[in-house]
Amino acid sequence: MLEFNNISVYYDNGTQALKDFNLSVADAEIVALVGESGSGKSTAIRAAMGLLPAGGEITSGEIILNNRPISNLKEWNTIRGKEIAMIFQDNGAMLNPIRTIGSQFVEYIQTHAKVSKKEAIKTAINLLEDMGLYDGEAIMKAIPSSLSGGMRQRVGIAMAIYFKPSILLADEPTSALDVTIQAQIIRQLIDLNKQYQMSIILVTHNLGVAAYMSDRIVVMTKGEIVEIGSREDIINDPQHEYTKKLIKAIPDMQGVRYV
Repeated sequence: MLEFNNISVYYDNGTQALKDFNLSVADAEIVALVGESGSGKSTAIRAAMGLLPAGGEITSGEIILNNRPISNLKEWNTIRGKEIAMIFQDNGAMLNPIRTIGSQFVEYIQTHAKVSKKEAIKTAINLLEDMGLYDGEAIMKAIPSSLSGGMRQRVGIAMAIYFKPSILLADEPTSALDVTIQAQIIRQLIDLNKQYQMSIILVTHNLGVAAYMSDRIVVMTKGEIVEIGSREDIINDPQHEYTKKLIKAIPDMQGVRYV
């Protein structure tokens, strides 16, 4: 469904962010990319969205979405939001701080679909309430800064899934939230995966989160995949020394490691 074939990414300062990155994500599968900062996790999913930072370039390889090469796509709006969507570490930072949620949500919908403003507003409110924001009308009238971090994440998720994309890319979607809200957002993502049969690539530095919600875990360091396997294999029988070090770094409580 989504395939990375020998993808390499360089930045104009000479840094290689990805080296021969190979990954295939199946329908309705949740894959977690784990590793320390700078390991290339976010670069991989940003490459799939055509959102590499300035100076970043795919120098070799090919990315294929639903049997269609997209590495050198010119018209990204034909697939962004509709076939592939992304949520960020702080969705509030992606929203215009002086415009209401409703105005931005409606604009997003009408950019990608020919629907009336009235229909867009109704659907947006329903989606916000499905995400656990129980007064959707009030949320639509709010500006981003008036919402909590967890509420902004739910707004971002609602916008991302409006068109029911085949795959959702989640870049550290819980790391800026407190533990209770993290758990709620994680369960929300799992529910979306089951409800819409939506594939998810989760970028996280938290092996506990990866082990809880993913089908497979991809361990990365220095722009390369060093190990890939089911969550059970990675957690219970890691093969690579780097993976062993990551697991060993997880805090334990009275000798028990909860992952």
